[in-house]
Amino acid sequence: MLDFPAYHNGSFCKVRDLQVSILDLGFIHSDATYDVIAIKDGEFVNLEAHLNRFIRSCEGWRIPLGYTAKDLEAILKVLHVKAPLDQKDCLVWIAVTRGIPSSGNPRDLVSCTPNFYAYIKPYFGFNKSNTANVCLAKQKRNEAIDQTMKNFAWNDLTLAQWEAIDRHYDTAILTDRRGYVTEGPGFNVGMIQGGVVYAPKFNRLQGTVMDKVKEYCDQNGITFKYTDLKPESFIHYADAMFLTSTAGNVIEVEMFEGRVYMPNDLLKCIQSYF
Repeated sequence: MLDFPAYHNGSFCKVRDLQVSILDLGFIHSDATYDVIAIKDGEFVNLEAHLNRFIRSCEGWRIPLGYTAKDLEAILKVLHVKAPLDQKDCLVWIAVTRGIPSSGNPRDLVSCTPNFYAYIKPYFGFNKSNTANVCLAKQKRNEAIDQTMKNFAWNDLTLAQWEAIDRHYDTAILTDRRGYVTEGPGFNVGMIQGGVVYAPKFNRLQGTVMDKVKEYCDQNGITFKYTDLKPESFIHYADAMFLTSTAGNVIEVEMFEGRVYMPNDLLKCIQSYF
């Protein structure tokens, strides 16, 4: 993977050549944003949606990007061309960091020159079966950050994943301090009840895959609702539970906190849309 193609501030290079200075505020303060785009069967998936989200995140964090969506698309397509021929399925990672203040003062945001990075790597799914056993984390979701903008502040997600590892689950979902379900480490979460699809409304990333789930529902006369959801709804009332992510598309949850879900026809139809 170190020999896979990459791009940094105007020049194509290799992944092994990418570096972030220890003085970069992207490292010191997590003052950065990123996005990940999938390539399936040689085609970019939801490229426009990902690039628009990336640009919105840059604007939200007030990090000057210096690239238009067309510029980014052109760079990513060159990376794809440069990728090994046997890599029909890939992930493309793009990021911009704040940079280093020329004055050395970490509060001097104006004098920073941002750094843009991109690289391509082999595609990986959620796991081989694309299913998950999920626990409910005691760790609460960080509510001090607008989670609609992608960010490197994964401390709460990482601690939740450690909870899952310690309890022998694949991963975990987090609630906010009101007790409502938000998301998990790198994925949105949804449920099906009585033929209606539900997903958390607040404190979660606007996932491109969940948007496609909603698109499928809208096209097929299926009710989709973003709403407040308590963990009890998933345990006691849901007919099916699923996760959505760029790495796994729609991931079937087999068990959540001891609740085992039976195969669900609507969930299988949604999965087939991808």
